[in-house]
Amino acid sequence: MKIEYRSKDYRNIYKVGNVIESDGVVYLVCQKAASNGYAKYFLINLCTATVSLEMYESLEGLAQAAGSEDDTLVKAKLIVDYKIDGGTER
Repeated sequence: MKIEYRSKDYRNIYKVGNVIESDGVVYLVCQKAASNGYAKYFLINLCTATVSLEMYESLEGLAQAAGSEDDTLVKAKLIVDYKIDGGTER
C-alpha cells in the first residue's frame, strides 16, 4: 500500500472518514449510528480488515483511548469490491 502523507496540521486527525497511520498500521475512522439516535465511533484496520472491539461515545474519546502522538493523517484510495444479488465473480 502506498501512503501519501498530508499536511502537518493534525489537530482534526480524528474525523469520520479520515485514514490514520499509527505504528505502521493504517486505520479508517468510522461512525455507527445506534438505534437510540446516538453515534458510536471506532476504527477499522485497513491492513487486516478487522473492526476494533471498542466503541466510543465521541471522537474525543476515541482519540484519547486509541490515539498517540505518532499518529499521522494519510491519503488513501479505498477500493470496495462487492457482488450484487449474490452473484459470483467470474
